[in-house]
Amino acid sequence: MFKNLAVALALTAGLGAPVWAASDLGFESGDTSGWTLSGGATLSAVGSYSTNVVDEYDPGFVMPVSLSPVEGSQFGVLQMGPAPATSSLLPVSHDSTATLSLGAASRYGDVLYLRLLTADYFYSVAPSPGIPTYNDRVSVVYDGNVASPDVLSAADILNSGYTADSGWLGYALRPGTQQVSITLTNFHDIGGSNPPTLAIDFSAAPVPENSSFALMAAGLGVLALVGRRRQTSRA
Repeated sequence: MFKNLAVALALTAGLGAPVWAASDLGFESGDTSGWTLSGGATLSAVGSYSTNVVDEYDPGFVMPVSLSPVEGSQFGVLQMGPAPATSSLLPVSHDSTATLSLGAASRYGDVLYLRLLTADYFYSVAPSPGIPTYNDRVSVVYDGNVASPDVLSAADILNSGYTADSGWLGYALRPGTQQVSITLTNFHDIGGSNPPTLAIDFSAAPVPENSSFALMAAGLGVLALVGRRRQTSRA
C-alpha cells in the first residue's frame, strides 16, 4: 500500500512542477525580435488592426477589415515585402517568411491562430482547367517538416463563402513543437500584385495550479490511511 502511495505521490509531485508551454510568440510583450524574417517581410505586434483590402485589378473593390486578438491584448501582423518587378502576363510567385524558435516546446492544447486577408480570393479558382490562378496562401511548417504543413489559401476563403478575409482559424500545435515557420506566398503579374496580409495569434493551454495537485496528494493520503486501518482491523 505504502509503496503504491509513494509512487502516486511522486507522480503528483512531478505534475505539480512547472510545465512549460510555447510562449505567446512575443506579441503580448510587443517584442517580435525573436522572429527571423526573409523575403522583405515585416512583423509587428498590435492591439488592433484596421485596413482596406483593395483589388489592384478592380479598384472598385474596397473591403474594410478590423481585427482584434483572439486571446490576450495583442497579436502579430505579417506583411509581405514588395513584389519583384515582372513582365509576365501569367502569375508568378514570391515568398516572405517569418520563423520563430519557441522558448519552450509546445504542449497539448496550444493553438496557433491565423487570419488571411487577400483580394486574390476572387482569382484563386481557374475558370477552366489548365489556366494558372492567383491563389495566394500561407503555409506553416513545424520543426522543419515541409512534408506536412498547414496551408490556408485564397481558394479556401472563396470556398467558405467569405470575402477577402478568412476570419480567425485555429491550428493545434503538435506537443513538443519547438519551431514554427510561416510563409506567405503572393501570385502576381505585370498588372498587379494584391499582396496578402496575415494576422497571427496564439492560445496557450491552461496550466493547472499547484494547489490542485496539493489537493490531489492530500486525497491520496486519506485513501492510504483508510486502507491501512482496514488492514489493521482485519489482522
